[in-house]
Amino acid sequence: MVIPIEILARELDGKLLLASCAKERGWNVIIGGMAAVKNAVPHLPPFVFFAKSARSTNAKLFARLKRLGHEVVVLDEEGLVRQSDDIYLMKHEKDALKNVDLLLTWGDDSRDLWRRSGMLGGVPAEATGNPRVDMVRPRLRAYHQEDIRAIHQRFGEYVIFNSNFGTINNKVTGGERFNLAEWAEGGVKTDAAAYLEHKRAIFERFRALMPKVAAAIAPLNLIIRPHPAEDHAVWKDVAAGIANIHVVFEGSVVPWIAAARILIHNGCTSAVEAAIEGTTVISYRPVTSERYDNPLPNAVGIECFSDEELLARMQKILKTGHVPLTAKQSALLHRFVALEDAMLCSDAVFDAIDRNSIGFAPKRKVPFHTWFKIYLQHQRQLLPQRLKKLLPGNSRRKEYKKHKFSGLTEDMVNTRIDRLEAALSRFSGIRARVIGGDLIELK
Repeated sequence: MVIPIEILARELDGKLLLASCAKERGWNVIIGGMAAVKNAVPHLPPFVFFAKSARSTNAKLFARLKRLGHEVVVLDEEGLVRQSDDIYLMKHEKDALKNVDLLLTWGDDSRDLWRRSGMLGGVPAEATGNPRVDMVRPRLRAYHQEDIRAIHQRFGEYVIFNSNFGTINNKVTGGERFNLAEWAEGGVKTDAAAYLEHKRAIFERFRALMPKVAAAIAPLNLIIRPHPAEDHAVWKDVAAGIANIHVVFEGSVVPWIAAARILIHNGCTSAVEAAIEGTTVISYRPVTSERYDNPLPNAVGIECFSDEELLARMQKILKTGHVPLTAKQSALLHRFVALEDAMLCSDAVFDAIDRNSIGFAPKRKVPFHTWFKIYLQHQRQLLPQRLKKLLPGNSRRKEYKKHKFSGLTEDMVNTRIDRLEAALSRFSGIRARVIGGDLIELK
């Protein structure tokens, strides 16, 4: 089983929990950076590949994996918080799942969206939840405790704003970045342009809001945590000269949410994680759209539609304490996210894999001439990416790649396995071993 990681800070903990559950069940497991995984694909024996989406950018990779005898499981990372159902599906080719063996979703809502889409083509789809949910459950609070303590020592009590503007404040392009499938043309692309305009209006209101929040909560600190895809310089400009604003993107978001008094956001997955974890959420909605605002992340928070309303509610919460979810919010959360109390989502993933006989099909031997042809195709696809690294003026992209994935070490992984073992009383004896570059095998 191969579990790739694209954004280290966001994915490592959850993916490592998933990998540890796989190892516990007897799988041979490799975890590593996406680039290292892609380089290794032609050289590995038949495996189950875990993808985080079936978007059009993965189509060629999935096709080669299948031709080499591998199986593909999509643990759909992006289906929980989406711009609209139509725009979400427009990011996928019509035959996006033709080389996928199993589709797993955050919950019933995204599973049902796929079933309505007409794109499944017989591929089984199950609502298992996501390892990111596991990482914010009470039973894993101890896993984050050391990080929470260190954050409090640095910043004391604070309010956190999780930004979510990678589509219009993109680190690579310096502006907008929004990719749709080839079939999405004409009116649907106009629809996407309207979405970007809506997103930019919210972005500008947040830029103006942050100094007001900082002034209202002083001497408490305001942490701005940009989205991994964002240009952080914009938020550093907002923070310039304001002593209690700090722009920080370090490690997993979970301990930062858990340590915060309040999370402020608009349309951010972190709001769902905060709602599960137990941190009070404020959803700032100065500009609204029934078409483009996803109902879940905003609805699990206290919705505020003006600066004045947000500042007043925030100050009241800081005085009176945590605001629990209402019964309506809890029901909505359970519709979108599989939250079975007795079972980790990571275990539910492998139950679904077992039910669908993934990994149990007879392994066919790929003839050498077929393997060599696929190998050359694979190298041709990777070549442009390698050449881009050599081009002058590519510093923005290089910085972004390093920002997303700075590297894996045995110590980094083993320390986290030890913390998982201490929190869950599982995974005794599992160790990490580097097998090349950013590839690590669990032994």
